[in-house]
Amino acid sequence: MCGIVGFVGSKNAKNVLISGLKKLEYRGYDSAGIALQNSVGEIKIIKEQGRICDLEKRLDCEQSFDSFCGIGHTRWATHGSANRTNAHPHSSDDGTVAIVHNGIIENHKELKDKLTKKGYNFYSQTDSEVLAKLIHYYLIKYKTPMEALPRVCLRVVGSFAVCILFSCEPQKIYCIRKDSPLVVGKGENGVYIASDVQALLPHTNMVTFIKNMEIVSATKDDYKLFSIDQEPRPKLMTRIEQAENESGKDGFAHYMLKEIFEQPQVAKRVAKYYTKNGRLIDIGIKERDIQKAKQINVIACGSAYNAALVGARTIEDISGTKTKVFLASEWRYQTDTSNKNDLFVFVSQSGETADTISCLRRAKDMGRKTISIVNVFGSTLWREADVVLPVLAGPEIAVATTKAYVAQVIVFHFLALKVAKCKGKITKNKLKSCILDICRIDKQILCCLKQCKKIQQLANKIYTKSSVLFLGRGQDYDICQEANLKFKEISYIHSESYAAGELKHGSISLIEDGSICIAVATKSSLKEKLVSNLQEVKSRGAKILVFTSFCNADFSGTADHVFCIPKSSNFTQPIVSIVPLQLLSYFVALARGLDIDKPRNLAKSVTVE
Repeated sequence: MCGIVGFVGSKNAKNVLISGLKKLEYRGYDSAGIALQNSVGEIKIIKEQGRICDLEKRLDCEQSFDSFCGIGHTRWATHGSANRTNAHPHSSDDGTVAIVHNGIIENHKELKDKLTKKGYNFYSQTDSEVLAKLIHYYLIKYKTPMEALPRVCLRVVGSFAVCILFSCEPQKIYCIRKDSPLVVGKGENGVYIASDVQALLPHTNMVTFIKNMEIVSATKDDYKLFSIDQEPRPKLMTRIEQAENESGKDGFAHYMLKEIFEQPQVAKRVAKYYTKNGRLIDIGIKERDIQKAKQINVIACGSAYNAALVGARTIEDISGTKTKVFLASEWRYQTDTSNKNDLFVFVSQSGETADTISCLRRAKDMGRKTISIVNVFGSTLWREADVVLPVLAGPEIAVATTKAYVAQVIVFHFLALKVAKCKGKITKNKLKSCILDICRIDKQILCCLKQCKKIQQLANKIYTKSSVLFLGRGQDYDICQEANLKFKEISYIHSESYAAGELKHGSISLIEDGSICIAVATKSSLKEKLVSNLQEVKSRGAKILVFTSFCNADFSGTADHVFCIPKSSNFTQPIVSIVPLQLLSYFVALARGLDIDKPRNLAKSVTVE
């Protein structure tokens, strides 16, 4: 969940590292630091609690030397609180080894005890500091980094992407990697290293994604890869086509708002990719695999899980194929009851979500067909799945996802149509109609965005509240689950989502005078039932906001405020319905004066369990 950068070349390393760390701010962090190395091997570490701007202030006050080689880090606290001592980089006792680390060292206590007995001292509460001491220990024992690092890889239990500076080898960066992302690229002025390709794009678009248990040796002229047996490994180069300029704010106050407003363009881009001349393209899943599958299993976390809920219901509705959704953090440990012909779908914006990757590998070990729905080209889920369905949302910088979620739901809709077509569950006319519906939702999303001021007025009525309930039925309940997550992520207001019919089975006890209930009503067959549920909470003093596509319906006597969602078909309505609720969360957080793009305690890419 941390961000790593490294540089060795002909430019000022400090500036390159700070620029790279800023590219990774979206990942979420609570401290930052850099280690610089001069031409004779001296290493200087500067780190600070807080934001990168706080680190820059500290750098201005610190006396540093000219350096063309260094490593940097943004830390999201796991072991030990967020402070300067626990911030990375960490070093050996004598300062001759400095490291930055992303991942979790599961046997750090055992290693720490053994190293303490050998005379090593520990100053932080982190698991990562153990790596600096362990690398130093093996360096002393085996004399060279290339002899020491394979021993470290084999000794450590857990996940790691580590960049290391050694005083004994100036102007060189070593890296080791297991189950945490790391990418390397060569630009005009040197070699660049990062945990996310976004930090490399300003310098190069030709990169190598480092594989598990590979060792990297980088100098200003080039980089080499080795196995832990110290055998040379080939550099597999990948061209990254994403435009780096997509990551600017373009005049918006926050990345999140910009990304919400990008959703019409994203919808058009996804629809254009998955169709040609009004027909579905071949998405790479073999027809016989779909026909044999009695069940589709979808595995994801967070907002990707919520997108999967919408997607699963859509697949079942349109194709009649049983589809189950699992939380990745749960499925990886539970008994598998799947059939050998079941399809497994894995969903992640970053493609580096640790729990989801673990589940993918488990499914592959069981011999299952795997499909990934992923936004980041070249990520682990992208590389390891049998079939990739690109999300095509473009770089998403705000920690709270918006456009990637909507793009994931659209991809699910195309997958649903593919399954229905292969299984003979949809007529040609119905298929054509559904494709047309998807291809015009950009206009309906745009209609939502044009009502920004109305949503802000609603936000101003509730931003001082301490708790909010989201209520819906059927697929509206699925939408409520994502709306609820978005709301609590960035507003820090306690919120819950409920299937409205379940209120009377316990949770209605939470309702009191002045409670805020936000309802989503777009399903005609369920509208009257929902209204009855709303009257139940209204009679207990709740204030009700209804987001509905039934703009001519009479909600008087039930709703205190009504927002009209542009009407779409039953097939595509869930894609449109989430947009005003994203805006509501944004404007509530704005009214509360919060750091919307970087909410507390959260990271964009959850690369640890």
